[in-house]
Amino acid sequence: MEKITRMGYDIKDLMLRQYNETPDDAEDVLARRYHANAILGQLHRGTAIEKWTRLQQRQMVALEEVLGSYDLFVLTGGRGDLSDISRELDRIAERIRTQEEDFDELSVRKKSLAIARWLREAQLVGNPNEEEYHALRNNFISIALFDDVHTSLPLQSVAIYCAVARRLGVNAKPSNYPAHVHAVIEAPYDKTLDGKTKVPHPDEYEEPEIMHMDPWRSSDEVPRAPLSLRLSQMGAPVAQHAYFLGATSTLEVALRTGRNIMNSVQEARDRQTATVRGALVPDVEAAWYSMLWSMMILGDGSHASAVHRRKQCLPYLIEHYQKHFPEDLGLIENTVQPLFRGEREEPILMDVITAARKGDDNEKAPSPRGDNTKHVSYRIGQQFEHRRYGYSGFIIGWDLRCGAEDRWIHQMRVDDLPKGREQPFYNVV
Repeated sequence: MEKITRMGYDIKDLMLRQYNETPDDAEDVLARRYHANAILGQLHRGTAIEKWTRLQQRQMVALEEVLGSYDLFVLTGGRGDLSDISRELDRIAERIRTQEEDFDELSVRKKSLAIARWLREAQLVGNPNEEEYHALRNNFISIALFDDVHTSLPLQSVAIYCAVARRLGVNAKPSNYPAHVHAVIEAPYDKTLDGKTKVPHPDEYEEPEIMHMDPWRSSDEVPRAPLSLRLSQMGAPVAQHAYFLGATSTLEVALRTGRNIMNSVQEARDRQTATVRGALVPDVEAAWYSMLWSMMILGDGSHASAVHRRKQCLPYLIEHYQKHFPEDLGLIENTVQPLFRGEREEPILMDVITAARKGDDNEKAPSPRGDNTKHVSYRIGQQFEHRRYGYSGFIIGWDLRCGAEDRWIHQMRVDDLPKGREQPFYNVV
C-alpha cells in the first residue's frame, strides 16, 4: 500500500475505479473496495500532512488548502479534495465576476458587499439551523461547497468568502475576533475602500483602511463600533482591540479549526445527535484523527508549548493509528518520529514502528476451511436475522470455540448453553 501511495495522485483514478466499478459479484469485491478506499485515504492524509508541515515551516500555503486538509481525512471517494475545492472556488469567483455588472470597476467596498450577497443568495455560507451549529459536518469547507445541505461554522464561511474574494482581487482575511470569526477587508495602500486615490506620505507609514464582513450572518458591512463595544464587554483592554479586529494568521485559523473539530466530536460522542435529514455526516474517528495530526504538526503557541502539546498528543495519535488507520505506518515513521529526536519518547516510537514492520513482513498463513470447520455454519459477509431477538446483522468473523475473556463468558452465561464454550462463536455487526 505504501508503494502504491508513493506514486501520488497518478493512482487516484485507478483506485476510484476499483472502489466504484468492481462488480458486486466479483469474488474479491470486498478486498478491492477496502484496499482502494484505504489507499485513497492514505494518499489524502499524506497530502494534508504535507500542507500542514509546509505551514508549520512558515511556507506559503493558501487558506483553503490548509482548512481543506482537514476534509482530506473524512473524504469518502466523492468530490472534495484540494483540487476540487480550488476549481469550485475558481468557478464561483468567475460567476460573480460575470453576473455582477462591471464588477472589476467597483470599489473594494462594493466588491466586498457583492461577494457576500452572491454567496448568501447561493446559500454557500451560513447556517439557518441553530440547533445544528456545532454539528461535525460544519467544520469542513468541502461539505459546505459540495453537499446539497450547505451549512458551516462562521470560520468556514469566512474562509470560503476570503478565498473567493482573493480570486476577485479583494484582500480579505479571517479576523482574530474571539468567539466569532469575521472577514477583514483591506484597501490598497494608495486607495480608500470607496476607491478614492490617496497620496501616501513618503516618510510615514499609514495603516490601510479596513472594513469587516460577517458573511455567515449577513451580506452587510459590520460597523467597527459595535465590535469594539462587544470586546469591551468581554473584558478586552482597549489597547488590544486593534489586534482582535485585525487579520489573523493562517496558522491560527488552522489551530482554531482543530479546536472546533475537537469540540464537535466530543459533542457528537456525548449526545449522539442526529443531523439535518439528507445531510452528509463525516466519520467521527477520521475527524478526530485529523485533529490529532494537526495538533501534532502545527503545535500550539511557542516552541516549548508546541513540544509539550506534541508529547500530550502522541499517545492518543498512536492509539488511533493502531486501532483505525494501521496503513499509516509510513506517515508515523517519516513525520512523527523526527519530531521526537533526542526526546525520551523516541525509543518508544522506534519500538512501535519496528514491531509494526515485523508484523507487516510476516505474511499471515491462509487458514482454509476443512474438516475441523465443517460445523461452522456461516461465512463472513453473510446477512442474518436473529431467530430470537429479531435484529439484522452481518457476520464479520468467527472462532471455532469461545475465545472471549472469562469475565465476559461468565457475564453472558456461556457455560449454561447446551454446548458451552465448545461451539462456533460469531462476531457480528
